[in-house]
Amino acid sequence: MEIWQIALILVAADAAAIGAMLLVRRRSPDSGFFHDSQAAAGVFTVTGTIFAVMVGFVFLISFQSYASARSNSQTEAGATAALFDTADPFPDRVRGALQGELICYGRAVVSDEWPSMARGEPSALVNYWESRIDSTFESLKPIGASAGNAQQNWFDETDSRRSARRARLAEADPFVPAPIWFLLIIAGLAVITYALHFADRRESRGAQVLLVVAITTVVSSSLLTIAFLDNAYGDHAGSITPKAMRATVFSLEHELSVRYQGTALPCSALGRPLDLQS
Repeated sequence: MEIWQIALILVAADAAAIGAMLLVRRRSPDSGFFHDSQAAAGVFTVTGTIFAVMVGFVFLISFQSYASARSNSQTEAGATAALFDTADPFPDRVRGALQGELICYGRAVVSDEWPSMARGEPSALVNYWESRIDSTFESLKPIGASAGNAQQNWFDETDSRRSARRARLAEADPFVPAPIWFLLIIAGLAVITYALHFADRRESRGAQVLLVVAITTVVSSSLLTIAFLDNAYGDHAGSITPKAMRATVFSLEHELSVRYQGTALPCSALGRPLDLQS
């Protein structure tokens, strides 16, 4: 969700609340809706507090989900770089193939899986490179202790990369279920509706408009914050981008060109396998 969309929603919500306040104010009794304003204010405080607790709980869970998505994307990028270095002791044929395929994996994550995650889907292209890397590694026959140790390190880093990817993909789906959204919206409307009944023609119009605008803005902003955190991936401002993997791919490409000049990569710049393109 872009900033202009957020601003538009807030303006629309405030405008509706202002219209409702002026309408209720026009029809309010001369002495107001509440004979005991102190008791009414106490009920409003309890209602607002319960809503705040609901929002705070969902916000905490959503923020943890958002932070987990960011952390796992960084872990995956780090594990990919570690696998690249782990392949160094392998025989040149296998080493070159694995390092090239790891770069292609990273390219596919950046160019294909990130847009797919915005739709809540994994990437078949990334799945392809995962399978191809595994197949290449299975052809390896370790020679010497260093290659044997590297092979064990490969298993460890592969597990780390796979776990991070699974966790990253899990966060692509909205975390807050529809029933919770329904309850939050109903609770927010209840708070705003209750505030409208503080309309009193004896009070100034400006003060009462300010009252309902403040409450509506806070309620709407709370729900919009949760909606933002619940949609971690996408093209909107503040969404989680493949920055870590993009930086890793750039670093690995540079390292490969410096250390092993002339090594051809088995994919295009977007991670598409060259041997499968027509």
